[in-house]
Amino acid sequence: MKKTNALQSLDQEEQWYEDHADEFTDMPEHVRESLVTAAARSVRKTERMNIRMTKTDMDALRARASADGIPYQSLVTSVLHRYSVGTLVDINEARKILKSES
Repeated sequence: MKKTNALQSLDQEEQWYEDHADEFTDMPEHVRESLVTAAARSVRKTERMNIRMTKTDMDALRARASADGIPYQSLVTSVLHRYSVGTLVDINEARKILKSES
């Protein structure tokens, strides 16, 4: 691990980015603006929610989140958001539709 100064050190991945920084190119301004807008929309006031569920379901959520490499609270929030905006897809229904179209 290389030291950048007395207060900070970089891990292996961070050091790779530091070593290759001159190889990156600027993104188009319209892409940057859309990313900034998306980030601003995601910084909304949040509210707490308490929910009871079975230990089996909780263990399954934690396992799925771990497999996806995210905290289980983030997984739950994502699923609830997709459901509330109507974009959560039932995989079995999607398979039926795709099968019937073939």
